[in-house]
Amino acid sequence: MAEWQGRTAASQRGYDHQWQKARAAFLALPENQFCERCKAKGILNAGHLRMDGSPQTNPKRMHLVVNHRIAHKGDKQLFWDRLNWEVACPDHHDIRIQQEESGKVRSGTDIDGRPLDPAHPWNAGSV
Repeated sequence: MAEWQGRTAASQRGYDHQWQKARAAFLALPENQFCERCKAKGILNAGHLRMDGSPQTNPKRMHLVVNHRIAHKGDKQLFWDRLNWEVACPDHHDIRIQQEESGKVRSGTDIDGRPLDPAHPWNAGSV
């Protein structure tokens, strides 16, 4: 198996031509035109914005990504389960989701670690 920085090649992890076709079809659906996490924050990001809503200036990052909500870790059934797929901007995929998967950020917080729950004491101003 080919390796890159200690990982097997993307094509050997399932990200092959079949994946590219399925990914493109998924992103072509009308309901999959915006990053789900940006949309939850009120930002309609079709890949042209950073996750904070500011303009994306790097043309190589102006696209959308299909992320596996639950890391498949080689499980082909989970890999191909479309209910496990979510649309993400590169910032959410490469920064936020990777931090969540590595355990460096707790769920329920923004990228700066602030709680997302408006009822949290931090957001209520009582801290």
